[in-house]
Amino acid sequence: MEYISSLYLPGAVTMWCALLFALVAVWGYSLVLRGDESARPFARRAYRFYALSVVLGVLVLLILLWNRDFRIEYVYQYSGMELAPHYQLAAFWAGQKGSFLIWMLWGALIGLPLIKASGRQEAPVMILYTLATMGLAFILVRENPFVMLTQAPADGAGLNPLLQDNWMVIHPPIMFVGYALSAVPFAFAVAALWRRDYDGWARRAFPWALAGFLVLGCAIMMGGYWAYETLGWGGYWGWDPVENASLIPWLFGTALIHGLHMERVKGRYRRANYVLATLVFLSVLYGTFLTRSGVLADFSVHSFVDLGISRWLLVWMLAAAGVAGLLMALRLREISTRRNEDPFFSRGTFLVLSTIVVLVSAMAVTWGTSAPLITRLPFFDSTSQVGPEWYNTVHFPLALLVTLLLATVPFLAWKEADLPTLGKKLLVPGGIALVLAGLSAAVGVHNPFHLLFVFLCCLALVTNLVKTFERARVGGLKAAGGYLSHVGVGVILIGILASSAYDESTKVTLRQGETQQVGDLQMTFKRFIPRQGHQKERMEIEVARDGGEPFLVYPKLFIHDRTRQVMANPDIRKFALQDLYVSPIDYDPGRPAGAPRAFQLAKGEAFELGDLAIRFVGFEISDETRLAMSTGAPITVGAALEVTTPAGTESLNPMYSFTASGPGAGQVMNPPVQVPGGGLLRVGGINAGDGAVRLETVGVGPENDAVPPKLSIDVSKKPLINLVWYGLFVILFGGLLATAARYREARIWESEAARKLAT
Repeated sequence: MEYISSLYLPGAVTMWCALLFALVAVWGYSLVLRGDESARPFARRAYRFYALSVVLGVLVLLILLWNRDFRIEYVYQYSGMELAPHYQLAAFWAGQKGSFLIWMLWGALIGLPLIKASGRQEAPVMILYTLATMGLAFILVRENPFVMLTQAPADGAGLNPLLQDNWMVIHPPIMFVGYALSAVPFAFAVAALWRRDYDGWARRAFPWALAGFLVLGCAIMMGGYWAYETLGWGGYWGWDPVENASLIPWLFGTALIHGLHMERVKGRYRRANYVLATLVFLSVLYGTFLTRSGVLADFSVHSFVDLGISRWLLVWMLAAAGVAGLLMALRLREISTRRNEDPFFSRGTFLVLSTIVVLVSAMAVTWGTSAPLITRLPFFDSTSQVGPEWYNTVHFPLALLVTLLLATVPFLAWKEADLPTLGKKLLVPGGIALVLAGLSAAVGVHNPFHLLFVFLCCLALVTNLVKTFERARVGGLKAAGGYLSHVGVGVILIGILASSAYDESTKVTLRQGETQQVGDLQMTFKRFIPRQGHQKERMEIEVARDGGEPFLVYPKLFIHDRTRQVMANPDIRKFALQDLYVSPIDYDPGRPAGAPRAFQLAKGEAFELGDLAIRFVGFEISDETRLAMSTGAPITVGAALEVTTPAGTESLNPMYSFTASGPGAGQVMNPPVQVPGGGLLRVGGINAGDGAVRLETVGVGPENDAVPPKLSIDVSKKPLINLVWYGLFVILFGGLLATAARYREARIWESEAARKLAT
């Protein structure tokens, strides 16, 4: 497609207005900082106009997508006439420009409540927050999503088949809410350093940090389930660099909320929290740079191609890092903080150790994800990446440490622990965990490290569950959010170990109508179900277990209409203790009795049909044929064949005549010949370049030569995989309770601070 120099004016104007009003809001708030309080309403109105401009830009693109206006390059690239309405909506964020725009929308809308929530630090926080998110406005002005084509195509290029899934409608928008929220603690932290106002920022930022942790965690969970439910490879996390790009800021965010908790309750680690708040935001920008600069194009199927914005992303990231780094270098020593005098066996020390383990995990994932970039340096032989095995090897000991710390923290006090008393508290939970580990050994967990892991996970689950009930009795469920989240961590870790280390996978080919034993299951391929409306082609398989009622599963294997890609979707049958995961690999429709058969033979090759063999000797081209090649007359080529039966060998010479040019161009004549022993054979086509012939036969070979349809599938059992999803739900629910509690606490603190300032 060719472009014209102009843009679609209504949409382009909204992008320019957004950038202009953002700059005006920054200028207005800078006047407030200089003492001009009358500029505050002006700055707020400018920011609201910035948000309104972004909303209008989003509405314009939505209308263009809804109307399928293929004059717009972006609409042409990611939508099509055949798309269902919800996929047409998902086309909004299917490409880079649209995903940046939805990110900018959430960032602009989050700033509206932030104006009030930032309290007396409104001006510096809003300046820094607006500047931090304004990088998106610069990118979208340069790479405008409203570029027009010279001509309006009749149809669009369509949405990538892998993205035509219901999760595509909800997963990316939620992820970009998490990305947008990462800028809020960053703005609070840098504003505190800038204004030397070191008290209170952590309380204001805490609920926002928790909200970012919650939303991004929810997006990660959705992405994992999307991969598990749709892609058919049987897993939910493949350590793909694009997956890691969302995991890294979530891990840093986990460390941040624990650091803010320590500052809130003990006044410690105040300096470290500035670093952590900065790392959360920078990791979002760094992940965006990795996935959108093209450096991962050879290592991830999910990465974007470079639109030419790599330098813009790099400048945005370096500017944020430079400002925060400079202020930390100049100001951190001024910040008063309580010295860490916690004894080793105390809650404070173990919380710090837990945070360090999470940080090590975040740094390890960052290093692994950056491998394609790091190995581009001159002293490496070639560009490469690390595989899932590397991540699993690194994280298993970290997971052991996390579970050990989680198990003991609930029963530790801030002062030195009395080890005999601690032992007594852990006696009952330890006994329960030991019984559960013993049950695990009885059902097949024999690896001693895995048994230790199960024991520690169960111990962490029980101790935090006990503490959850204790806190809930005293202060209600809202006071137990943190402990409840730690219960979820224990649950999810058990699910990860069981579903990844102890899954059973078998590849099998089923003939239609024949029952085959697959482990303890009897599986029968019943039928192929053709497409019915929006329901794609499916395979019906009956599954039965000894003594149980049979049930049906329906994996899908179909060819996408537009791209002609073969698409495979698994079917999952959920049980209390495991999932049965049936993923299609290949389908052979078979052949009914007496149906024509076609096969290709190179010179000297033979094909066997029962006790009959057909061998291709070569082509026979007469002098008349050579003359016809030069005159445009019909060309006749003979195929010299040797047919061997129990009675002997005979020669056949079927002919193939075609007209290459002239009035009858494309006309083919290929009369069949009789085959010894019965049946007909003819030449279906010739491949002169490869010296091969395509033969077609009817009634040749055994009379009962029907071939039943065959379906190849991958049958997997995923033990306790539902604990992964349940654990994440518990973590997020606990985080939601903690967010509400911290938000209420921040409002109370802000009101008291305002009252003291007024008096």
